Amino acid sequence: MQNAALARQFDQIAAYLELAGDSIFKIRAYREAASAIADYPGPIEDADLNAIEGLGSATIAKSREWFKTGKIKVLEALKAQYPAGLLEVMRVPGLGPKKVQLLWKEKNIDSIAKLQVALDADELDTLNGFGPKTRENLKTALRRLGELTSRTPLPDATGTATKILTALIERSPDAHIEIAGSLRRGAETVGNLNFVASSEDATPLLDTFAALPLFETIIARDETTVKARLHDGVEVELVVAPPVRFGTQLWFSTGSKSHIESVDAPPAFTSEREVFAHLGADYIPPELREGRDEWERARAHTLPALLETRDIRGDLHTHSNWSDGVASIRQMAQAMTDRGYAYFAVCDHSKALAMTNGLDAFRVREQAHEIAEVQADFPNLKIFRGIECDILRDGTMDLDDELLSELDFVVGSVHSAFNLPLAEQTDRIIRAIQNPHVDLIGHPTGRVLGVRPPYDVDVPALIEAAKKTGCCLEINASERLDLKDDYARIAKDAGVLLCIDTDAHSPKMIPNISFGVATARRAGCEAKHLLNTKTLADLLEWMRHR
Repeated sequence: MQNAALARQFDQIAAYLELAGDSIFKIRAYREAASAIADYPGPIEDADLNAIEGLGSATIAKSREWFKTGKIKVLEALKAQYPAGLLEVMRVPGLGPKKVQLLWKEKNIDSIAKLQVALDADELDTLNGFGPKTRENLKTALRRLGELTSRTPLPDATGTATKILTALIERSPDAHIEIAGSLRRGAETVGNLNFVASSEDATPLLDTFAALPLFETIIARDETTVKARLHDGVEVELVVAPPVRFGTQLWFSTGSKSHIESVDAPPAFTSEREVFAHLGADYIPPELREGRDEWERARAHTLPALLETRDIRGDLHTHSNWSDGVASIRQMAQAMTDRGYAYFAVCDHSKALAMTNGLDAFRVREQAHEIAEVQADFPNLKIFRGIECDILRDGTMDLDDELLSELDFVVGSVHSAFNLPLAEQTDRIIRAIQNPHVDLIGHPTGRVLGVRPPYDVDVPALIEAAKKTGCCLEINASERLDLKDDYARIAKDAGVLLCIDTDAHSPKMIPNISFGVATARRAGCEAKHLLNTKTLADLLEWMRHR
């Protein structure tokens, strides 16, 4: 089956077209085709391509070309035109396709290593658009690029693992299969995907797994294990254990190295709870199995009663089509009702973020009329008037205090000037924390997993400022997972109230709350540590005292 290999071809075409500055719609079409092919449940070479959603006439023709020749002319031409290293240079924050092409054509820079050398040797000062400030920002960006990772962000890894698990269960409906590894622990990024299954006879399940069309190649196989590789390079492992050993294998395949090595290897058990009982400990939730203090606390019976997704009563940072969301306030309200929430806040962008159609004072007040209209039709759902207000470079807010005082909930966020020095960036956000109208600091470090590293900011100083003012800090449950678990733990221990929000721009993003919950659980958070686990009455009381 050639699904993964063909999907890789279209992923590469999309990447090269982005480098070439081609149409965003064409780039998106190739990426959608890659996803559709990778997800197709059978051999793509035997499929009716016209019936697959996500494939158009162009990608169907190129698929057939690849089946016949093993190559796609468009991709071969792009490879001949551009060095592969330019795709890596494109990952540097602050460099778009035009600047990458200029660096290549004028300075023969076709790799990150060459870019670093040129910056260190001041070889870019003659290039148009690469003035002193730009060059300094690029040096900072390259340092931060080292913080980015080839590991897969938790939301993406979860989606991929779910597809694999679903495909495997469809083919082996009686099998007991669990996700394991760092994904089960809710880690913010995942190096590979791990599954553990229970069966007296491993061979049939291993055969089924190895034959899944999602894989590009099988790396290794023995009597109990198959290791495979997806078209994007992610490795996937399935271990099949007999039922009498399933619990021990699941425990072993889930915990971090430090967690596992902290205790003597247990014998075979059918369940994980038997493993922990044998080791003289309470059951340790997967998110805490990182080799910190979990064994001591489990033996002392002092593990926290971790937050559950069902504890979340509302979402206080969402967007609508008044700014850059794709759904109306009414559609978002219906989705929140369907989820069983008691409240949510409409927090569209403020005017400084012009690219998102941010709201000025007039539009904020106009939006109030629509919120009131929708509210009348949803008596069991409280819709809060909110705003995601930009924190400007000097720490002032993008909208004046008089307007902010009219709103129910204000999220203050940084969306610009990411390259400020640490002290200046920190002071900027602290000034927003000290604004009595700002209820929450959104995505406090500005990171986007796998795309943009955090800006330089003293997070403990933000936590201390929030403790003094009562301002909340966000765990943004989108692709940011910001605050990260380590900082969320510090904030929780300091008594700062956290809030898990999805930053949803459409109803389909609302379930992403589970990723924020995983982050909070890794931080040891209980329901009492979160703002949006409060009942509506308690939340309104909190708002009255802000």
